[in-house]
Amino acid sequence: MKKNCLILFLLLSSICGYSQYRTKTEYLNFEGYERSYEIYPPKTYSEKIEYPVIFVLHGGGGTAKGLIRSTRARFNFLAKRDNFIAVYPNGIGKSWNDGAPDTIGIARKLKINDVGFFEEIIETLEAEYPVDKRNIFACGISNGGFMVQRLAFELSDKIKGIGVVAANLSEVQWKSSFPEKPVSVIFINGTKDPLVPFNGGHVTVFRKKRGKVLSVGKSIETWKGIDNCTEKSDVYSFPDTNKKDDCTATKTIWQNPEKPKIKVLAIKVENGGHTWPGAKQNLPKWLVGNLNRDFNGCNEIWGFFKSISDPALLP
Repeated sequence: MKKNCLILFLLLSSICGYSQYRTKTEYLNFEGYERSYEIYPPKTYSEKIEYPVIFVLHGGGGTAKGLIRSTRARFNFLAKRDNFIAVYPNGIGKSWNDGAPDTIGIARKLKINDVGFFEEIIETLEAEYPVDKRNIFACGISNGGFMVQRLAFELSDKIKGIGVVAANLSEVQWKSSFPEKPVSVIFINGTKDPLVPFNGGHVTVFRKKRGKVLSVGKSIETWKGIDNCTEKSDVYSFPDTNKKDDCTATKTIWQNPEKPKIKVLAIKVENGGHTWPGAKQNLPKWLVGNLNRDFNGCNEIWGFFKSISDPALLP
């Protein structure tokens, strides 16, 4: 009886905890499609304050609400604490047209204009909220991680920094025109990612090839070249606080010596899989590999965005 009561209490506590960070759904008709996104805006805001924006993109087969649940609404907690707007768009057919050539993903097959979709969301947000146009960021996992790199390449005049989880730089993107302006990048990759190979090659899901990617090392070197980040500024090993996750992590930062706020940051998760550190293990380990619990990916991404913001956001 006591055990059942405890379980019920923990369940209700969890529900109440998430409810205070509940998003609202917005709809947008764009190029013949009804698109949607979840938004967590400031609960109270002043027209005298401009609010940064973070786009958070789900992976292939995922949804905005699913990503919010899997990350335990952490970005919403951070948004409430630090006054920014969190936006979770939904891709067509649970996918993004990140530019890769395969047509398994619906958004790629239909050649959906996802770059234009994000431009439309930004314009809508700017019309409804006092948005800080200098500090618009985007992050995503897997297909979402490839998509935010496409946004950085094509919307470098709008996107200041991106966060890439469980994704490398695709060969298609690498062969295209580089961004006109530098865009700072944080990578979080597992060395044993079974879907997106750490050392480069074909992205493979259920034995189906989904386009080729550079190695994580070459992806980072490419971005360092784009941003002229030639100076290694820090190397940090996360304490191995969770021995049961079978992986460890190290963070390395490079910066532009002339413009120190332009940075490339890489978190290498040794023996890590196709997962978002600190989130829930939604898919079985045999499919996606280990999930690191020594740090929280949302905290690291937001901390990175704050470090490159201009002017400096509150700590």
